[in-house]
Amino acid sequence: MAKLFVFAIGGTGSRVVKALTMLLASGMKIENTERVIPIIIDPDSANGDLTRTEEIIRLYKNIHKKSSSDKGSFFKVPINSLDEIRDTGFVSDHFKYEIEGVKDNLFRDFIGYSELDKSNKALASVLFSKDNLDADMDMGFKGNPNIGSVVLNKFRDSDFFQEFAQSFGEDDRAFIISSIFGGTGAAGFPIILKNIRGAQPPIPNHINLQNAKVGAITIMPYFSINDTGRKTVIDSNTFISKTKAALSYYARNVSGNNSLNALYYIGDDLTDNRVEGADGAAEQKNNAHFIELASALAIVDFMKKADADLSISSGRVNNPQYFEYGLKNSTDKIEFKDLGNASHDAISRPLTQYTLFEIFFKQYLDETSTKVYATNGNNKLQRQFLDKRFVEDLKKFNLHFEDWLSEMSRSSVSFNAINKNVQRKDILNLVTGSPEKTNKFNPLEKRALEAYIEELARVDEKENFDALGDSNKKLLATFASATGNIITKKISL
Repeated sequence: MAKLFVFAIGGTGSRVVKALTMLLASGMKIENTERVIPIIIDPDSANGDLTRTEEIIRLYKNIHKKSSSDKGSFFKVPINSLDEIRDTGFVSDHFKYEIEGVKDNLFRDFIGYSELDKSNKALASVLFSKDNLDADMDMGFKGNPNIGSVVLNKFRDSDFFQEFAQSFGEDDRAFIISSIFGGTGAAGFPIILKNIRGAQPPIPNHINLQNAKVGAITIMPYFSINDTGRKTVIDSNTFISKTKAALSYYARNVSGNNSLNALYYIGDDLTDNRVEGADGAAEQKNNAHFIELASALAIVDFMKKADADLSISSGRVNNPQYFEYGLKNSTDKIEFKDLGNASHDAISRPLTQYTLFEIFFKQYLDETSTKVYATNGNNKLQRQFLDKRFVEDLKKFNLHFEDWLSEMSRSSVSFNAINKNVQRKDILNLVTGSPEKTNKFNPLEKRALEAYIEELARVDEKENFDALGDSNKKLLATFASATGNIITKKISL
């Protein structure tokens, strides 16, 4: 089956990939692909958003390798690096790719300013300010797409573009994630698209690239910068003007020339959503936001589309499509009921299931280790029977999952669909606005944690996941099945 290549540009791109990884871990379905290959492009290699996303992807990969099975939905879709899919025998956890000449260079050195003659220096000084020329590109382009467009034009000559082209099959798809109000994303999106559509020999598989099914999401402003501490040169007062300029350019060179199969737009009123300013490196580590979750859903929507609806002739799309994202109900505290039908159907069950599993694994796995569900069969679900490295990776991933939900719940437009702080008698009340369903005519009915444990035992008896031959695989399969049943019986979504 086909592969999905996801180009994530800049800090926003990394945060959307993080959201996609969380959704895939929870068992969200993604169609028409057998694996996802993230390609993160960010000159700021120490970017806090980037490093956190890379760690989350590595943890996902480790957990998938040791526990994924056809019987379970958690961590099911493989996430691979470019190195892995090329079948070279070299296995890499590397997802961030470098543009040659950026590291440890000022922009003036990158363009060879000192070697220009007098007239060309004068032209460069018209095109780029002194601050532009003196910009240290180790921390990205700091909201300057004019710098980014020059630097990222070397994308085609990079080793990783050659690797991507060599791996791109006729049935594969590509999706590009970028913001439109900064420097890296606004510049990178059209350049990546141009190099895919305009691929020529000796680039490998150039015909496949010219006729590739390509989707993209352009993320408009959804936060502003708190620059009172003067940690950044980025001015969020320019976000709207930069967005208008970029949209005008895209109208001529992206949507205006039929080069993209599907383009998604998303954004939010940024008035009250302020983040701490930072030019880059470890200090740029923004809290997760619902906009990034919704942006990840654009990828899911794109992958649902039939090949016939994404037809291309000689490198030009026959029927380009355009989409905006909206909620069913206007609110600044988003619950599942406020989502449109497609979003609701995509994430409400898997996110609820995985949160149920995460809570149980953290709080009750050891406490209930003598129950039937944990002691039955040869491959028991007690901690000593689970792979130690797998348990540690799962604990680390779940901490990231908790942080992700918590951060989204604290935004000015917050995602409050799930309360992860429920315990025992309230564990099945985790979905906001949806109390546990009970049968008032059955006073002996098991409820809350007892009902959860009972369902685990029922699944163990019925499904025979012991036959998977591995406690790690049995754990995820059992909990995926049980939490799905619990939602059907006990939780209204």
